[in-house]
Parts: sequence; C-alpha cells; structure tokens
Amino acid sequence: MRCEVIQDLLPLYQDGLCSPVTAELVRHHLAECPDCARAAERMRETVRVEPVPVIRAESPFYVYQKKAFLRTLLAVLVTLAVCFAAFCGWQYFVENYPPRQIVISRVTVEEADQWRQAEEPVVFDSIFHRREVILDAHCEQPADLQFRDENGDLVLEVTALPGQAVSLEALERDRPYTVEMRGEPDIFLRFV
Repeated sequence: MRCEVIQDLLPLYQDGLCSPVTAELVRHHLAECPDCARAAERMRETVRVEPVPVIRAESPFYVYQKKAFLRTLLAVLVTLAVCFAAFCGWQYFVENYPPRQIVISRVTVEEADQWRQAEEPVVFDSIFHRREVILDAHCEQPADLQFRDENGDLVLEVTALPGQAVSLEALERDRPYTVEMRGEPDIFLRFV
C-alpha cells in the first residue's frame, strides 16, 4: 500500500475505528516503513491544548453602574473630609476665638478687703462667649464678685476660686455689667 493511504488511515487506526483487516494492513506497513511509523508515533503523543481565556463582555449597564458607584463613593469621601475639616475648624475656633475680656485690679494690702470697681464694664456680646469668669490660678485666695446692671442694681454675686471657672448664666447677652470685686491686692479675672 502507498504511504499516503496509510497516513490517511492512521487516525482511524489510532482510535481503533477501522476494520480488523484494515488494521492488519496498517500494522504490516508500519513495520516495514520507518516514515509512516514515525508519523504514527507523533500521533500517539498527547496534544496539549492551551486553555482559552474567558473574556467577559461588559455590558453598558455594568460600566454605568461601576462609574455611578465610584462617583458616589468619591462624593461620600469628599463630604466626610469637608465635615471633618469643618469640625476641626469649629473646635479650634470655639477653643481659641471667644473674645476674652480681662479685668485686672491692683490695690494696696490695706484696701484688699474693700469693694473696688473694675475700670471697664463687662459685656458678653458674642454668641461664642460661654459667660464664665476664671480667677487667675496664681491667686492664693478666692475673690468675691458683684455684677451690677446699667441702673446700678445688683444682678449677680459669686465667689471665684483660683483657676476654676464660675458660670455667669444669669447675666444677659449684649448688656453691660459693672464688676465690683473684693479679695487679694492683685486680682486677675478672665471673662470668656
């Protein structure tokens, strides 16, 4: 038999699909022809098939949904950053801005137990005022304070301890109050 016919029959022979007579003819030819035997040997080798990568076609809706999610995430992050910055600014402003009014009184030791009037009235004219008074922590004794309105009527009387804040919530905003104090020769008051 001719080699071309045997090579055409080799796939059937390898898979065992040819008749026994044809298989005997192919076997006999392969024993005599080295070229066809090599061709049969190459057919017996396992064929490696590379896996085909799965390509996912992205739908326009998926792309839109992904972009919308990223925009939403970015908007949330920017909003959080702005809120955090505003909160930090507010905290800094509240802690450092409230206009403070400072009242200092210095008298001789003999006059220390007498009531004396501050030079300037106290006015809580900012919404950031907490309406508190703090006696300097370096003072050794408490100071007695009286607050009088523009008519001279006594509105509030408190005792301030060194380094501690005393609430002045009874005083109204945007009204001037005259401060009278009694205590050590040197009194340093801070109104916040």
